[in-house]
Amino acid sequence: MNHLRHSFRSLRKTPAFTAVAVLIVALGIGAATAMFSTVNALVLRPIALPEPDRLVAIYETNLTRNITTFSVSIPNYYDWKDRAKSWDSIAALNWRPMNLTGRGEPESIPCKAVTANFFPTLGIPLALGRNFTDEEDRPGGANVAIITDSFWRGHFGRATNVIGQTMLFDGRPYSIIGVLGPGQPLLDDLEVAVPLAVDPAKERRTNHEMEIYGRLKHGVSLEQAEAELKSIAGQIWSEHPDMDHGWSVRLAPLAREIVGDGIRTGLYVLLGSVGLLLLIACANLSNLLLVRASARAHEMAIRTALGANRARLIWQIMSESMTVTLTGGLLGVLLSLWAVDAMHSLPLPRAAEISLDLRVLTVACAATLLAGIFSALGPALKASQTRPQEALKGRSPRSAHRSRLRDTMVVLQLAISLTLLVGATLLGRSFLHLLRVNPGFNSDNVLTVSLRPKDDEQAAKFYERLTERISTLPGVGSVGVISSLPLTEGNTSNNLFPVGPSGLSAGVSIQSSWRLIDGGYFGAMQIPLLRGRTFTGITPEEATRSVVLSASLARMLFGANDPVGRQVTSLRPDGERLTVLGVVGDVRSQKLGVAAVPTFYWSMHRFIYGPMHLVVRLAPTKPGQDGTIGDPASLLSAIRSTVKELDPTVPLFQVRTLEQIRATSLEQERLVLSLLGGFTTVALLLCALGTYGVIAFSTQQRTQEFGIRVAIGAQGSDILRLVIGQGARLVTIGIILGLAAALTFSRILAALLYKTETTDPLSYAVAAAVLALVALSAALIPARRATKVDPVVALRAE
Repeated sequence: MNHLRHSFRSLRKTPAFTAVAVLIVALGIGAATAMFSTVNALVLRPIALPEPDRLVAIYETNLTRNITTFSVSIPNYYDWKDRAKSWDSIAALNWRPMNLTGRGEPESIPCKAVTANFFPTLGIPLALGRNFTDEEDRPGGANVAIITDSFWRGHFGRATNVIGQTMLFDGRPYSIIGVLGPGQPLLDDLEVAVPLAVDPAKERRTNHEMEIYGRLKHGVSLEQAEAELKSIAGQIWSEHPDMDHGWSVRLAPLAREIVGDGIRTGLYVLLGSVGLLLLIACANLSNLLLVRASARAHEMAIRTALGANRARLIWQIMSESMTVTLTGGLLGVLLSLWAVDAMHSLPLPRAAEISLDLRVLTVACAATLLAGIFSALGPALKASQTRPQEALKGRSPRSAHRSRLRDTMVVLQLAISLTLLVGATLLGRSFLHLLRVNPGFNSDNVLTVSLRPKDDEQAAKFYERLTERISTLPGVGSVGVISSLPLTEGNTSNNLFPVGPSGLSAGVSIQSSWRLIDGGYFGAMQIPLLRGRTFTGITPEEATRSVVLSASLARMLFGANDPVGRQVTSLRPDGERLTVLGVVGDVRSQKLGVAAVPTFYWSMHRFIYGPMHLVVRLAPTKPGQDGTIGDPASLLSAIRSTVKELDPTVPLFQVRTLEQIRATSLEQERLVLSLLGGFTTVALLLCALGTYGVIAFSTQQRTQEFGIRVAIGAQGSDILRLVIGQGARLVTIGIILGLAAALTFSRILAALLYKTETTDPLSYAVAAAVLALVALSAALIPARRATKVDPVVALRAE
């Protein structure tokens, strides 16, 4: 307690030092705490469901077609459920968007069709009402619905009499029988659930569209359950020789699937980066304590002369360090509360679960204690080695000397800062490459709107009339419709077989994405037509028997031969034959950083699958000009009026420009870059502060030396070179060590980089130049001050 009281008194007498030291610790601990809370919530903490280690996501695979993860067909799911013995239960979910009417303006509701055992299997509780029954989950069962807490709050104001109320979905009345509890995993894109209610005997095994989740029995491992389902998949294959062959099963822990490996990698990189930032903060604080200890050498000498032993001197420095770090740590945790609140809006799964729980606070406390010990260790040992006779003589100006420990700490900061700076530069270069990617379409001045009429059988005619009317609106250049917009989530795929001569072996197909479009889509997106024609100008009957291929798919199927007029089949070699109308340019449909996948386009007259997306391109101001009339969003009211005239029950949703979609597709890359860039900026500031502190203190110690140099004829430029040279030596050593460390650290970034090598010389050169500029700029301030030393004043003590 005596040490602590003395520490408080001593630190109170130097408020500038104390404020800077506390701020350094607060920045390091705050950033580390916020980042660890994110990793803890998304990776380390189990999902908030009963016994989450027993929950598994189940996928179908077809390795012969390079399909490692695919949705499941309905008949296969029911066969697994009936035959598998390793599970307490297996549940299914399917996407089923519906339009809500009768409550003001029509709305598109994120709705899912689930099996009766879905919520019990996952352990998701209900706040009100009951679950679905097996009778309701059969064809012809009652129209009932379970709503989420957010839907209950938004549409019913959390009224307790909601059970039994009726809503109109796609024109049919549904009775509410239950309300789910708030904050449940897997419910981010769900507001209403209805029974799946299908007859598996009437469903096709070739139609894979189900999400499957299972709860393992106690004592059954993931590997055992996977082996059992693979065996059942083989039995199904042998029992149905006419089905699409090669399908098997893959299992994955549910918690891992929710977050995904890509996000995990990014989070670990950021956690490692913030750990390096904390090291820089510790080294900086250690340097400040070293400077403070050197300035108090006379005080320590007097204490030693009066009988203080080495242990008391060490404890005095340690207590001051712990006082600073504990105060800074407390402030850092408070700062992290603000950061955690901001992180809830991040584009990450489970982001709403990020919080400061006991584990995070324990790690924050441990990090604070370790930071205090690490920061004080060098200064304490240095102070304890003070010799009273020399230190008391140290009041003489001749006693000034360099501190290797202070220099070492500065070099450590420089090296770690360069490591972070190289990582940020590599990610920045990668992000610039992504921004320059040609996605295969022109995203300028295009508005997209999603919509779905309730009657799928008449949907194609509805979209035809709608595009005809919108194309006549003022300022509209072209209009098209597609089932899934590029650079958005979700994918639909199938395999195509070439008919006739091909470079492929007999019976070999190409796994390809497919999209449903109308005749105006390619023109509205400005996707180039390379050969043949599109669906424009042909009858619906002819369109249903035709396809348009992407350039890469045409090459894979027919090599260098002209594919126009050739035929292909889907699913199996003897399937329905489709005529190739034309070939269009490749489009990056998934991510800008993912190469365009082979794609074929069906006419929407063939069938309609879910909502369609209207693509409206604005017309140029004058023919041949690039300028457009107004903003794409300005057309929204006219489009809404047109839709209402055709069918007042059809809602518009997901209103976005193509530029917004493109920007959204880069959200995770932008997040990692911005966070790592922020950590690097703080590291550079700390590095500049550390370099300035060491050079400034060293310059102050050498005041008499500079006075003598000036007295015997040295110029200001000589003093400037002398001081800058000291800083340059530290910077050079730090850059050399930092480059070596960056070569190792950058390998971790490989999975996050696009068209950027981890050894990219330009990135390393730019990072080294920026670090040198920052550090030498910090050294320049005390160097310029040293050139103004008055030799008379400096030598007066002599």
